[in-house]
Amino acid sequence: MRTNEIGYRTVFGLLIFFSLVPALTVAQTREQTLQAISKLHGPERETKVREGARKEGNLIWYSSTTADDSLVLSQKFQEIYPFVKVQHLRGPSEKMVERILLESRAGSLKADVVALPEIELELLVQKKLLLKYAGLEQQVFPANVKDPRGYWTGIYLTAWATAYNTKLISAQVAPKGYADLLNPKWKGLIGMDVEPYSWFITSYRYLEGRQGVWNTADYFKKLAAQDIQWRKGHSLIAQLVAAGEFPLAAEMQVHAVERLKAQGAPVEWVALDGVIPFNKVGVGIAATGSNTHASVLFYDFLLSRAGMEIIKERRRIPTRPDVTVPYLKSYKLLPFDSQAVESFDRYVSQFRDIFKPRS
Repeated sequence: MRTNEIGYRTVFGLLIFFSLVPALTVAQTREQTLQAISKLHGPERETKVREGARKEGNLIWYSSTTADDSLVLSQKFQEIYPFVKVQHLRGPSEKMVERILLESRAGSLKADVVALPEIELELLVQKKLLLKYAGLEQQVFPANVKDPRGYWTGIYLTAWATAYNTKLISAQVAPKGYADLLNPKWKGLIGMDVEPYSWFITSYRYLEGRQGVWNTADYFKKLAAQDIQWRKGHSLIAQLVAAGEFPLAAEMQVHAVERLKAQGAPVEWVALDGVIPFNKVGVGIAATGSNTHASVLFYDFLLSRAGMEIIKERRRIPTRPDVTVPYLKSYKLLPFDSQAVESFDRYVSQFRDIFKPRS
């Protein structure tokens, strides 16, 4: 009897196992779910995504976007989709990438959606930590603000200019070109972030194309000799310029100056040589998250007109062509060259060797 009992139990166990195999085979991976959603249209797609997001009930968002801006976006999203609870983790872009890579190696990465500058997004693509997704309104966005492989789409531009305090420096006296920053009268009066790598790389490549390798290296050595006032964080630097702690900031985010101007602060910005270096901050869906439908909802929301209007209200520069800001139209824009990502470490070492920034 005991032998038969064991036999029955074994057979019963095998039956249970094989009954589960079809379910395991049918179960979709996160990548397959995204592909399936991308093929749906209209009400069918909306119903499928909403029902899935309602069951998941959560979304985990990692970004380098400022806490205030992220909070406004999260709150608006939850007004539209109250059945999804948003958890946001924020940090400087380089710190966020470090965290993502560490969590990935430890098998503990929980992020559903990631919003970072294009340099960091490219690194995540190389590490296979982002998934391709064709957004709901992907066709609205021009090719130059999207990853050509489909891993991310830009949500806003970070444009770089020189900022100055209008009470301490008049528009006539303010620097007009890169060479003007070398004027001895600015020595000890120029603020700069300790890690302005995107601005440095794009400016370096622009000057290199105009005046050659040797002259460009010499220019930045002379700029470093201007006794730069180092600070960490562009929001802080913009506030210090407005307060008059130093009258100039060599590389400042245009939106930070526009935000302070709207508040009545005595600040203005100027595009050196009439050009504006910029890089894209984009959004991508993480490969490891568990809330796939909620990820789709949030991704599509950020790129929707409603999401872009919030980005515009925060004085940032949306990538959506039908939600624009007027203040960049008269300048030549210098995009960050994606090919420079391969030499990113070399440029970082070069910047540190030349400037020796002190945080």
